[in-house]
Amino acid sequence: MIRAVDVEGTTGRSAELTRSLEEFEARLVEREQVLDEKEFKLSERQRELAESEALLAARGELMAARSRLKHPRPALSQEEKEAIARLKAELDRQEALLLEGKEALRARETFLEQSETKLFEKVQEHQEKETELDQRDEELKSREQELRVREGRLDPEKAAALQAEAASRRFDEFNE
Repeated sequence: MIRAVDVEGTTGRSAELTRSLEEFEARLVEREQVLDEKEFKLSERQRELAESEALLAARGELMAARSRLKHPRPALSQEEKEAIARLKAELDRQEALLLEGKEALRARETFLEQSETKLFEKVQEHQEKETELDQRDEELKSREQELRVREGRLDPEKAAALQAEAASRRFDEFNE
């Protein structure tokens, strides 16, 4: 007994994979939009950090210049000492924030690169699988046609049906 080849099952599976790939691509586009928004926010934060760094550097140069003065300054009042201590504490806090921001930015960039790589690999896997399924579908169609031809050689009724089917089918270059 000759078994029929399950072409419809493979075609359905191919369509399912195609839908899955389209859904995946839609999620990829959505994720890219989210990443673009986050990238914009990070660039704004980076700009603010750069401004703070410049301020910090200027204050550091000012303090260094004051310490290099040859003329001794009169003793500072308690109020001036407290103001300088507060300024130093603020500078230290800003420096810590800058370092923390830079580290967060580096970590985010690493995460984005890893995410993009994973997404690209998934898309590539889906495309390869779809190509493989299309090839298998074509092979199955070919085998099914070959099986019909063999059956037609053995059974005159099937041969006539096969010829009628071939005559009714018109050549379509986009579907062949």
